Amino acid sequence: MASSVEQKYTCINCYHKSSSLFMKYSDNGIRLTNCGKPVDAYIEYDIVLIIIDLMLQYTKAYRHLLLNTNNPYCHKLCIVFVLCDAYTKWIRQRIKSGSENVYDLEWKFYECLLRSTLEMTSFMVVLVILLLPHISTKLAVSKILQAFCVGFYGNVFAVLSVIWHLHHHWSYRVLTELFILISHVQTQRALHNVTLTPKCFLLSYWPLLFRALLASS
Repeated sequence: MASSVEQKYTCINCYHKSSSLFMKYSDNGIRLTNCGKPVDAYIEYDIVLIIIDLMLQYTKAYRHLLLNTNNPYCHKLCIVFVLCDAYTKWIRQRIKSGSENVYDLEWKFYECLLRSTLEMTSFMVVLVILLLPHISTKLAVSKILQAFCVGFYGNVFAVLSVIWHLHHHWSYRVLTELFILISHVQTQRALHNVTLTPKCFLLSYWPLLFRALLASS
């Protein structure tokens, strides 16, 4: 029981385990525990600042989100990300085909939704298989799935494409795919504390690189 308590949290700086995120010395003072630095300074940050650091791809922000917080809505967020990706595919097909038939558009969206689901599922399986030899820590399956889900949060940029009609621009599509690629790399670095070699990077993330190349066409 004691060992499980000791490994409940992780330092976002050095990846060492900690029994708590802070230590209370008196009723009037709370001091963060540390290993030279605070275990997780993000517990004092507002959620907006954390989101900004996530968008800036800070590894420490990802570690705070993945290792030191409990997110019961991860599966719901994953559904939102899949729907956003499906919408992005659907709007591109609509632009190319020029079809305005309601039934055709509806079935095309279902087709895009199925494609997005299969793509994300396949990528998750391939990523786990290829990164497994390079992962030294044993984490709960829920944490691994959560990291995979967080890597796709760039799909919400589809909302911006609706507001400002960015789906017409190839630069928007390429930048979005590159952002998703970098997010996946950062989530794996944060979760497993590994440095990916170029070979491992290419083997693990070639589907996302391929998507970025397709987005430019």
